[in-house]
Amino acid sequence: MTSTEARSADATPTFTESLLTHIALPVRDLEATLAFYAKYTKLVNIHEREDPQTGLRTAWLANARDISDAGARFVIVLIHGKLPTNITGDIKEQYGFLKSISHLGISVESRAEVDRLAELAREDGCLLLGPMYRNEVVGYICVVTDPDGNNIEFSVEQVLG
Repeated sequence: MTSTEARSADATPTFTESLLTHIALPVRDLEATLAFYAKYTKLVNIHEREDPQTGLRTAWLANARDISDAGARFVIVLIHGKLPTNITGDIKEQYGFLKSISHLGISVESRAEVDRLAELAREDGCLLLGPMYRNEVVGYICVVTDPDGNNIEFSVEQVLG
């Protein structure tokens, strides 16, 4: 083995098992955002609290079937409040990160449900795209914006993997 091969072999990282657990989104109005998700999804609010040290309020949303006595497998964490600069330093408050083609993807049961959500969003003035069939991988989708401008894609017939 050459010294270059030895360095390459030694440089290979060793990973332990990892698990995707949550995505955290800052929100301007927690009640409005919770109302949006209650109207457009079947996600369950499994946890709400106010941090006594920072004053930040959070709510955790999960798929009902992913909840067990040990908690949920994956959650959307909604965070509301002024960032505590003594903890976060120079991190700036910003909202609406899921723009352009960035989005949260939520699977629904049928094309009729995608159509229903798209019509509801059209009436609410928050339909961004669709409904439309893209292809055999993306499936039938519509994209809706939440109260902070984040994109939420509702899909059916989508292949994951």
